[in-house]
Amino acid sequence: MAPGADLLIGKVLNNAGTGATSEILAGMDWAVGQGADIVNMSLGAAVSAPGGDVLSEAVDALSDSSETLFVIAAGNSGPGASTLGSPGIADSALTVGAVDKSDVLASFSSRGPRLGDNAVKPDITAPGVGIVAARAKGTAMGTPVDEHYTSANGTSMATPHVAGAAAVLAQRHPDWTGRRIKDALTAHARTSAAHSPFQQGYGRVDIPAALDPALELSGRADFGLLDWQKGTYPKQTRTLTFRNSGTADTTVNLTTAVKTKGGAALADGALTLSGPGMSDGRLTLPAGGSAEVTVTLNPNLVTPDTQATGYITATAAGGETVRTPVAFTMAPEHHDVTVDFKDRFGGTPAYVVFTAHGMDNSTWEHRALLRQGSTTLSLPVGRFSIEGLLNTGVPGDPKRYYATDAFDLPNITVTDRDQTLTVDGTEATDLTVKVDGEKRPLERGVWMLGLTRDDGAGGHTNGIYDSALLNGAEARIGAVPSERADTGTLRLFSFLAQREPIARLSVTGPEETVIPVAMPNLAPRFEGTKKLRLVDAGTGSAEDFASLDATGKAALISVADPRVIDDQVRQAAEAGAAAVIVAPTTQGPLSNGTVSAGLAVPVVVTGHDSGRSLLGLLGRGEVTVALSGVLESGYTYSTPFVDDGRLPASMAKTVDADDFVTLDNTLHAGGSRTLGREDLQAWAPNQPTSVRVAQYVTMGAAKDDYQLAGPQTYSRSVFASTQSNMRMAEPMRSYPEPRKTYREHWNGAPTRQSAYESGYCNFCRSDVWTRVSVTVGDSDPTHRMPSGAPKAEWRFYRDGEQVAETAVMVPQKADYRFVQDLTRAQDHPGVALGGKVHTEWSFTSAAPTKMAVEDCEKYTPKPTVCENMPAIRPDYDLKLDALNRAPSGRAFVFTVAGERYKGWTGSTAMAGAKVSVSYDDGATWQSATTERKNDHTFQVVAKHPELAATNGFVSLKTEVWDAAGSRTVQTVHRAYALK
Repeated sequence: MAPGADLLIGKVLNNAGTGATSEILAGMDWAVGQGADIVNMSLGAAVSAPGGDVLSEAVDALSDSSETLFVIAAGNSGPGASTLGSPGIADSALTVGAVDKSDVLASFSSRGPRLGDNAVKPDITAPGVGIVAARAKGTAMGTPVDEHYTSANGTSMATPHVAGAAAVLAQRHPDWTGRRIKDALTAHARTSAAHSPFQQGYGRVDIPAALDPALELSGRADFGLLDWQKGTYPKQTRTLTFRNSGTADTTVNLTTAVKTKGGAALADGALTLSGPGMSDGRLTLPAGGSAEVTVTLNPNLVTPDTQATGYITATAAGGETVRTPVAFTMAPEHHDVTVDFKDRFGGTPAYVVFTAHGMDNSTWEHRALLRQGSTTLSLPVGRFSIEGLLNTGVPGDPKRYYATDAFDLPNITVTDRDQTLTVDGTEATDLTVKVDGEKRPLERGVWMLGLTRDDGAGGHTNGIYDSALLNGAEARIGAVPSERADTGTLRLFSFLAQREPIARLSVTGPEETVIPVAMPNLAPRFEGTKKLRLVDAGTGSAEDFASLDATGKAALISVADPRVIDDQVRQAAEAGAAAVIVAPTTQGPLSNGTVSAGLAVPVVVTGHDSGRSLLGLLGRGEVTVALSGVLESGYTYSTPFVDDGRLPASMAKTVDADDFVTLDNTLHAGGSRTLGREDLQAWAPNQPTSVRVAQYVTMGAAKDDYQLAGPQTYSRSVFASTQSNMRMAEPMRSYPEPRKTYREHWNGAPTRQSAYESGYCNFCRSDVWTRVSVTVGDSDPTHRMPSGAPKAEWRFYRDGEQVAETAVMVPQKADYRFVQDLTRAQDHPGVALGGKVHTEWSFTSAAPTKMAVEDCEKYTPKPTVCENMPAIRPDYDLKLDALNRAPSGRAFVFTVAGERYKGWTGSTAMAGAKVSVSYDDGATWQSATTERKNDHTFQVVAKHPELAATNGFVSLKTEVWDAAGSRTVQTVHRAYALK
């Protein structure tokens, strides 16, 4: 299934991919006209756990509130069972699988039963193999047949057949609801004896049979999953409704053909049909009337762990036939597994989250326990594992966490009796990382815990992760030791980043002592040391400050909860305080507190005991303190680890300072410093995913990041501002050799097209597609902007005439001009550069005649010839400071280059370059001096005026051309700043 534009008969639904679909669906007006609307949806998201999801819930809600029928692709994840995608799992959806022209189920077609409740899905099938359909010019989906058509496989190709069938019925019967159309299509589908209801639903769509039915059927005998019962099972019933649309009474013969998964027949009386007007399997239906038949399942006549499927067929006197599926799954024998939880103090945990899953069965249960010390699971006979996280609350305040610990019960065997297991948090050990050779102070920053468990055979896989920021707080992170997994794999992944403390506090008089503190994430940072007199500001109320001279002093505020201190800090700022020290009035580990952005004075939080000590000193006389700060941690250590086979007896780790590489990172900002975020993902060996909370960093600063060398893999992203989702990212990379230094610049100006390219070529064309990828980047050739990029608008010209995007390229030689405008919707503090970029690529190109690009044939659809177009990518090398500024009032030297795109094998020589600069946002331009450095790079000298004679910024207009007539002109609005 492929996201994109979805066809809505009568209306058009344009979805931006599966992530936005629920919002789009919920926001549409479906009450249009009379009768049913038919929606064809060829999109899907994987379903990895039982239960509803936002997509399927949206489909069900809209179906209930309107007469709309949603026809949805089942997915292309077959041939395994329970591989349906969402929203195809929705009850109300008409979910479509794929068959070939011989009605053989396609191997890729997703199957049921539906995960969680074993319900019958898909509902129907249609041709989805080798389907030739209209092709939008310039697109590459499927295997193009010619300029106008392409051939493709998939349930997305089957779904339009069913949507079209539904539209035919809606046209013939404008008064029918979407539900009635669905019933008519399914009940009259052509069932294949070779496929079960979990594979084909009712069968292959049959329009003639459903178009004007005299006999109709609604309802199905789908009993789903029957949970294990220790005693007698209650009987289960389902209701089928038969309608006679004819003008004469008719008699219907009902037959039932149901077998177990092993091919055995059900015991007599296990499944019965009954109802008024029914006798000896015959049902009398009056003309224009209806009758109900009750299908009764007696689970007591079926052995546990049995799955059965089949069909109930009704045949009218005139030969018309309707069917409905029968399906049920009897759960195997179950027994209770009770798990008792103890926190680090031996009491009831504040919060526990875990997943119990079968190692030799499909059981999957996820639970979250809030202040609950025990829970009981009903599990079938078999082998299981439980992975989870246990949170210990601060004594007296369970809403604050004292510790987060991973735990695992890897070898649970359920046989013939109940059992009780214990997770004992008192045995947990702390995750600590000692860096031998590092003498400078460190505070803990980002942490992560992750558990994975599988059966070793590629199935029954589970993962659970958590991550958060400590930033000087004293909360504990660790794990409860476990036994070794006796089957499959068990891995504990841990990560800890430690950094130079953002703030430090010491008492300088009347005695000298260090006071542990942490700075709230959004508190204003400062650089240097403030030597201040300490004053007791009570609870920080206006009354407290009214009777206190706090001007230029450090105000000590005592509060119950350091997470709610904005008002007290504002009172301190209004009173003229130079800093605020917050001390909690209750016991507990040191917290870094919480403040809003934009406060006027620095804030640090200390612990309860330290706060009492400071108050005691103040009670004896004058106290002076030294509060030191840095705008950004000058050094950080990042250490990912994996413990294989079990959760270890100790989580204490030791590494050597020589085991790291150094990344000399400059975090550029646009003209002024601001607070941004840095997201360093890290993968230890065999780690399937990385979960991380982004760290707050000062943009416009530099720092040394030490990353553990070896088989670990890393990927860093930097958000330019906390107010913007503008993010620059690098690809995954490893550092096999320690003691090496790498230099990186993040958001280095000017904004430009990224040199990073994940594909085999760019600005290239083949016999089946043309590929142009323009990703925004910065001064680092490996960086790209995956989110928050400026909006791109394109125009295309061929031989001087503007042409539509879908009809750009022609086989014969032609002159092309591609025009792109990048526009950022809004500037933010620190994000004020490169908000507008205008680029024009001019070149000549004809249809390719050879395979000139290495690996180009690996693209889908597979081309037979592939060549680059001779487009030029402008690049820049500007020696700017961390705020992306150049000196004013003097000449500034930098370089520009004409680069080719990935895959290019021809000449790299440029014939010339021209650069102009503007100090008034492009109202006027001045030519800069340009001198060649090599065949494609030019040195530029721009004579910057004094700062007062400018608007503080420099805009660039760059032209680069080659001898063959290719030329690129690029204008970057406010490319860099002046100082």
